Amino acid sequence: MEEFVPGSQIIKELNGSEDWAYNYVEPVPGENDKMEDTETKKKLLAERNIIIKDYENATLEWIHGGEKSVEELRIRRNELANKLRDDYWKIDPYIRARSFYDRTGLINPGGKIQFYPGKTITPIQEGPNTAPPNGVNLVETSTEDID
Repeated sequence: MEEFVPGSQIIKELNGSEDWAYNYVEPVPGENDKMEDTETKKKLLAERNIIIKDYENATLEWIHGGEKSVEELRIRRNELANKLRDDYWKIDPYIRARSFYDRTGLINPGGKIQFYPGKTITPIQEGPNTAPPNGVNLVETSTEDID
């Protein structure tokens, strides 16, 4: 298993060194109250649809070529992709129920992921199969990850 996962992140019962045990965190009353606010949800979805349409148009212009250079079109499309990603987290509380991962701090506002909530965060080391011994950075993705 250590070929794919650092030993420090494999739980002890699987012969790793990670001292961890699963403990379920019960839902908190009211944690999903925003899902009942349909007016705000509709407003945010309408705003999101504008960004989606702009992204689709920018993608088509990038594919078919426009008056701007390919690089300018790519940059514009990536800006809109980032805006779309960031916008999701505004609407998230209105469309997705909170879960164990939200309650334990694994998923944080803005979609930031912290794999080891409550531990000191250290930078991720470079290279294959390396990870910090006591935690990881919050993980962000970008349009560069998918192109």
